[in-house]
Amino acid sequence: MSGTFEIHVLPRQVMTQEQFLSETPPCSIALDGVVSGGPYFDPVSLHINFDHHDNVVREATMSTAKQVFVAIKGGLMKSFREDGRAHAHIYINDTDQDTSLAVWLLMNYTLFEGTQSVPLISRILDLSDKWDITGGAFPVNLKEEVVRQHNWIFEPYSNLRKSGQLANADADVMRDNLDAVMARLTKAMMGEAGEVDLDTRHEILCDHPIFKIVDEIGGNEARYYLYSQGMNAFVSIVARREDKSTVYVVGRRSQYIPFPVSQILTALNQAEFAKRGKELVEGDQWGGSDLIGGSPRSSGSVLTWEEIKDVLLNVVE
Repeated sequence: MSGTFEIHVLPRQVMTQEQFLSETPPCSIALDGVVSGGPYFDPVSLHINFDHHDNVVREATMSTAKQVFVAIKGGLMKSFREDGRAHAHIYINDTDQDTSLAVWLLMNYTLFEGTQSVPLISRILDLSDKWDITGGAFPVNLKEEVVRQHNWIFEPYSNLRKSGQLANADADVMRDNLDAVMARLTKAMMGEAGEVDLDTRHEILCDHPIFKIVDEIGGNEARYYLYSQGMNAFVSIVARREDKSTVYVVGRRSQYIPFPVSQILTALNQAEFAKRGKELVEGDQWGGSDLIGGSPRSSGSVLTWEEIKDVLLNVVE
């Protein structure tokens, strides 16, 4: 690593493009949803947003980490400099697999410039990219070594998520979690990757012919397994928060599955408003792409899974 990087952890916060440009310094890099509006680059102010959630065709857009990787190959750090050295302010609002990998790539950019590569990191990036683009739906042989290595690298995040603590984690907790994941990426780079089997524990709460409602006890790994078993569309309980709200994810295997995610997200926002009796704050609503989305990042959802089931039935039937 030859440069200076400052990581700004903003748990569950989202900025507009205007806020990002006006409230952050030059050489600012936003990752994976901390800034709304979709990917963009301002070559004058040196602000760049790497994202594959907002204003994109999900299946035709690289994951955030893959975008960062391609940008490094294209000479990103030739522009982001201060006093002759690579320099960047990195903004994140989560420490998931895509975000953590993107941060690590930026901080180790010299290993990937030009024709340089790290074979295992390339395999981890390829797997993360496919799973992140498709919300875990891309078919993979779950017994492969790289899958177990992927699980080991991101185990600190998976454990935090499954514990329910991620939903309320402050900046310090998230920073520690990021450091733990990046330490494992560095060990993997040095040929010291561990292996962890998939945690596929789950409970199917509703098994409709079109969709399933699932309690993801094993986290993302349960979703990988269910997709491998033929699931095409789902709503998952990700975490139950201390304030009694719930974190949900809603998605489908691809745009070819007749499960209108965007329409469902709109209907869930209406149901959320009806139950709360007040409008949701902009930036803290059900949202995402036409492939995968989720409950309000900051406040979670007050809807029960049974109420969500009723919303889904009204939309798909």
